[in-house]
Amino acid sequence: MSAETDLPTLSVIVPMFNAPEQLARCLAALATSTAAHELIVVDDASTDARAVELARASGARYLRLEQNSGPGIARNAGAKVAAGELLAFIDSDVVVEPTTLAQLQRALAEDREAAAVFGSYDDQPATPGVVTQYRNLLHHYVHQTGPREATTFWAGCGAIRKRVFERVGGFDPVYRRPSIEDIELGMRIRAAGERVLLRPEIQCKHLKHWRFFNMITVDVTRRAIPWTELLIDRPGTGRDLNLAVSQKLCVVLVFLSVLAVIACSAAPTLRAAYAPLWMPLALSMPVIWINRGLYALFLRRKGCLFAIQGICLHWLYFVYSGLAYLWVKVTHRAKPPATSTAGSVR
Repeated sequence: MSAETDLPTLSVIVPMFNAPEQLARCLAALATSTAAHELIVVDDASTDARAVELARASGARYLRLEQNSGPGIARNAGAKVAAGELLAFIDSDVVVEPTTLAQLQRALAEDREAAAVFGSYDDQPATPGVVTQYRNLLHHYVHQTGPREATTFWAGCGAIRKRVFERVGGFDPVYRRPSIEDIELGMRIRAAGERVLLRPEIQCKHLKHWRFFNMITVDVTRRAIPWTELLIDRPGTGRDLNLAVSQKLCVVLVFLSVLAVIACSAAPTLRAAYAPLWMPLALSMPVIWINRGLYALFLRRKGCLFAIQGICLHWLYFVYSGLAYLWVKVTHRAKPPATSTAGSVR
């Protein structure tokens, strides 16, 4: 603990790869933080000279990886040289508030039995566009309504006690691209008997711009598929956030709604008996009710047109995530327990 404040000392680790405009805003925001901290910028072999110059000029300790290895390995490299008792991970496309680091620090100072804490995106995304706004508001809502005792971790804006991070082996180096490396780490922290806190009042702004097909590709290949594989390999884990039973029910109901539309369109007898929209509407109502808080957020923040667009994107998410889940359930075989743990911190 720091003798002056009785707070655990803090090291902030920012993994970066190109994107100089986002990095500049991230570093400028960290410079306004009220909490004393050591800043470590880990360059994941950037090719943009502007980003490299920004990182070197930030006043942080600068590390550069020899080859592009993914944010998990970059974070491990920063953790290895960090001097703080707490490791705060802030993504380079995230803008913190002046008090964000202090809030992370205080959360673990006040609950000394907790090993980690993470926050949430705010409800005012910085980047325009329907897909980007939808994506960030969805993330905000999931973390705002998630259980305060979490079974996963989020490395966009979160902190872990260094001793626990080292004990569980850090981020698994198998993830060479941004994926579910933080979720997997959170599972191992919980499996080690430690607690992870979700504190939704700790908020930051996300700068990432999402495109429609990129969103679907990332959701399927870097989230839904590897996350489902983890759940098969480690049964009984990861039952909160967007894996709640109600969200699984929504996947089933949306699938049935789609099938009902197809059936009513293809079969004249069904059209005559039920009318074209009766069955899909009946199946849709529970989905709307379950997600009423999210859809109200869409309406409140961005208006009626955006709310309709956001609901359509959310239902599409249920469809492709459900298909990815079914694919993995059919094709994936659980790994032996010994092969599902991470390697040592790099």
